[in-house]
Amino acid sequence: MLRKTIDLRPALFACAVLLLIGCQSTSTSPNATLADEATAASVDALLSAAAAADLTTAAGYRLQAIDLLIAANDLERATEQLQALPEALLLPPELRALAQLTRAALANENGDFTRARSLLQELDLSAQETPPIDTMIKAALLAGDVYRNLGDPTSAATALLSSSVKMESASPQQARQLSDATWLTLDSLSIAEIDELANASASYYARGWLELNRAIRREEFSLRGQLDAIARWQGVWTQHAAASFLPSALLGLNAAWDRRPRHIGLILPLQQAAGRALQEGFIAAYYQSLAISREVPRISVIDSSEASTAASVYEEALRLGVDLVVGPLSKTLVNEIAALPQLPTLTLALNYADREVVPTTQPPVDLIQFGLAPEDEIDQIIELAEERGFKRAAVVTPVDENYTRLRATFQTRWEETGGSVVTRSVFGPEEDFSSVVKNLLAIDASEDRARRLRAALPRNNIEFTPQRRGDIDFIFLIANPRQGRQLVPTLAFYYAQDLPLLALPSIYDGDPTASTRDLDGLVFGDAPWMIMPSELRELADEHLTAALGSSQRLRAMGVDSFYLAMQLAQLQDNPLRSLRGVTGELSLTSEGKIKRKLVMLRFENGVPEPLPGS
Repeated sequence: MLRKTIDLRPALFACAVLLLIGCQSTSTSPNATLADEATAASVDALLSAAAAADLTTAAGYRLQAIDLLIAANDLERATEQLQALPEALLLPPELRALAQLTRAALANENGDFTRARSLLQELDLSAQETPPIDTMIKAALLAGDVYRNLGDPTSAATALLSSSVKMESASPQQARQLSDATWLTLDSLSIAEIDELANASASYYARGWLELNRAIRREEFSLRGQLDAIARWQGVWTQHAAASFLPSALLGLNAAWDRRPRHIGLILPLQQAAGRALQEGFIAAYYQSLAISREVPRISVIDSSEASTAASVYEEALRLGVDLVVGPLSKTLVNEIAALPQLPTLTLALNYADREVVPTTQPPVDLIQFGLAPEDEIDQIIELAEERGFKRAAVVTPVDENYTRLRATFQTRWEETGGSVVTRSVFGPEEDFSSVVKNLLAIDASEDRARRLRAALPRNNIEFTPQRRGDIDFIFLIANPRQGRQLVPTLAFYYAQDLPLLALPSIYDGDPTASTRDLDGLVFGDAPWMIMPSELRELADEHLTAALGSSQRLRAMGVDSFYLAMQLAQLQDNPLRSLRGVTGELSLTSEGKIKRKLVMLRFENGVPEPLPGS
């Protein structure tokens, strides 16, 4: 069922002259100072005119000034001028509604999104018969922004879709704004949410938008496929306003296609299992793309197994004439190229450089770093724990040095959020998990107290039930499936069955034959490739060597490496864009790193099921 949205039926308000400035944005050009001075002069002129005008005219001038102040981010002065407006009942309906919308816009800019929503819902539209088109679009744009800020993109989409019919009569500027805002909002929804909107929409315009979004998603991993999908959509939805005002993100596809790589150098250590798994995934995605269009790049594979320097493999790649490098995988080689001022060609490295290696140097702008970073996985566990109001964590990890680093990373980042680690325990390869859990939960301390009590009292038949410590909100666990299947029941045995368990992807290896019922209730994050049906995954499993756990995830990373290689231009052009890859939802940070958002899952009856909203 759709969530409640504001009413955007025809009846908002007039005073269209104010809207000519209502959608301005702060300048970021070299002439920003001149623009600020011009804005200040305009505001002063409008307020001077308001001082000499009658009440109604003065209110109009003052609202124009407030719009300019909000656009210039001078929110304090905008608030002062809003308070100087006459009482609402003294204003005509058009200005009364405009003042209400301005209050909502100011609340939104101040971060008070709940108040902004209330103000929008309280708009009195009944006194207006024919509100201007541009006014209605402005209201829809603000509603969309408010609902997105509230974390309710479905209601944002509903508000924007309900005004899409007005695009035909809008000015080119506002039609473009509405087109871009609608697309941005629809693209943030899950496929299930898009389907829900489609089932509830009867409007030609709304259904056209939703079908366009579906068509693009079906070809998400192929630029050529997306361009062909747009052409087919325009041929069917000829009367739809978006056929003339395609979203800017889609208009950029032709430019991205023209900038696509023609020759990719794939640099991998093929004598290592990790290198071979990455190559398998990359080539599988390549052939998937080839089935859609023959216009795919040439691939040259370079074995870096014995490379001692990055220069040697780059020389080979340049000799072959590549215009994009994917790799290397070795952290040593990635550290080397990250320390360079620039690279000979755009590079998608398959690892992340160590911060301590280049502490004062920004990585070259033509270097993009991509990997299966545990830090991304830890951040999502922390985000989930925060959402659930947890504060005190217990940590269980293997004793290995690499896991000690991950435990330290978790503790540092968790404490940065205001949380604390109240207890931790480690286990070895052949550990007795009873002792590990008893130490973690302070069961052994409880048993010691009982022994001392029995020794101090003359009676030996004292009844005693051990008590675990009560200051734990959740347990953060790093373990493989075998270890997890022993740890989780042991925790339950020692009175921790009510404690939430949050784990990293290592807890699941994707083996359909393994019994995982012992993990029921445990929550973890993982790549979509590991848990969601995929035609490409099925083909890879059928024709390639069987793979589980980290090997399967590396194969997925190889798939996403190809997808990213073909769409780096789009990600660089639009920092807000993301790619729904098979290792997670991928986005490009300002530091040139690919960040992954995993699917959050919970074991139910031995099967990992997506958490609601994941």
